[in-house]
Amino acid sequence: MSRSVERALSILSLFDCQKTEWGITEISRELDLSKSTVHGLVKALEKQDFLQMADNGKYGLGIKVYELGRTYSGNIRLNTAAEPMIRWLTKKYQESVHLAIYAGGKAVFIINNQAGTEGSAFPKAGAEVFAYCTAVGKVLLAFQPEEDIEKYLNNETLIPLTPHTIIDPGVLRSELKTVKQQRFAIDREEALPGIACVAAPIFSVSRQIIAAISLSGNSEKILDEQTLGSCCRDVLQAAQTISELMGYMG
Repeated sequence: MSRSVERALSILSLFDCQKTEWGITEISRELDLSKSTVHGLVKALEKQDFLQMADNGKYGLGIKVYELGRTYSGNIRLNTAAEPMIRWLTKKYQESVHLAIYAGGKAVFIINNQAGTEGSAFPKAGAEVFAYCTAVGKVLLAFQPEEDIEKYLNNETLIPLTPHTIIDPGVLRSELKTVKQQRFAIDREEALPGIACVAAPIFSVSRQIIAAISLSGNSEKILDEQTLGSCCRDVLQAAQTISELMGYMG
């Protein structure tokens, strides 16, 4: 971590319920930094809405911190709502179940309940994976605004991770339309050889996609015709139940 980032985070860490406003001189004294250094860091944080100037010339936390807090709080609520469904899917199929959100054009795992013989093949919570070649990623991408999808298709390099990876933007565009229509996505060994996944979207009270849940495991098992149908129905049911707990009325 760079020194500037460390110092900026140290400034943000000063704010608490006991002291909600800090002046440049106070920050300088507390962190043993020069006023010019503090001034530059504070202005950079203010520009990004992490800090805002009060009428008295001191600084308080800005709207961006509030937004991050709401996101964090929402994730905690989402995790609580999803936990029973994750346990149910894991117990029924003895395979790994994941919960992921969309950030920066990637799917980011927030829960990774590993099970089955292929469990160790999956990234841990906090890891990012490509959106275009994973079931959770395709679900999350399919429900983004059209202009964001087009921007993604025009800018993302579709790297062939396996012989089954979709690397043609036109084919991926068609795949995303199908995913949105049927409300689930299938990864047929597109990201990892021998691994298949089924994923479905989770919606909030505002009818916006907030996450995706997926069931992943050995491709021969998951893609078996009979098992695949059951997986799709159950993952869809799990996503619907979680969405309803989050206030969605679809």
